[in-house]
Amino acid sequence: MNEQKPPILIPALIGGVFLGVTSALPLIEYINFACCVLVIGGGVLASVLYLRDYPDYLPPVSYADAAVLGLLTGVIGGFVWTMVGLPLEFFKIQIGMGMADMSELSELLDDASIPPALRSLLDDFLAHGGMPLWMVVLSFILNLVRSVIFATLGAIIGVAIFQKKPAGSVPPTAPGPQPPVMG
Repeated sequence: MNEQKPPILIPALIGGVFLGVTSALPLIEYINFACCVLVIGGGVLASVLYLRDYPDYLPPVSYADAAVLGLLTGVIGGFVWTMVGLPLEFFKIQIGMGMADMSELSELLDDASIPPALRSLLDDFLAHGGMPLWMVVLSFILNLVRSVIFATLGAIIGVAIFQKKPAGSVPPTAPGPQPPVMG
C-alpha cells in the first residue's frame, strides 16, 4: 500500500489564487469586511480539494497538517492579492483622478496649513503617478498577514467539517441513565 499523502501544493495554489483574486476584485473585495469571509473561504477550498484526494487507508488529516495547508494557501493568496490588487488600485486612482483633479491636488500642496509629513506623502504620490514603493510593501505585508491567519483558520475549519469519518465509527454518546440490570 502506498503510504504517501497527496501533495498540498496544488490545493494550496488553487485556494490561494481564489483568495487573492476575489479579495482584490472591485466590489467583491468588500465581502471580506464580514470577518474575512473570502480569505477563510480560500482556506476551506484548499482543505476540500486536499481531502478529495486524501486516501481512506491513511489516518485522518491532523489539524497540524491543515494548518500547514492553510499557511501555504495564505502565503500564495497574500502574494496574489497584492499582485492583482495593486494594479487595480492604480487604475481606480487613475480613472477616479483625472488631470484636472491632479492639478487641484498640486495646488493643494502649496497650502501652508498642510503638515510637512502629509505634503511629503502627497508629493511622493504625485511623483510616482500612484503608490510609492513603501505603500506597495506595506500593502503586501498586511495582505500576507491577513491571508496567513484567516486561510489557516479556514483550512482547519474545512478539515474539521469535511473530513470523512472512518467507516464503522460510532459517534460518542453522552452517558445517560442506565437501565437496571436484572439478575
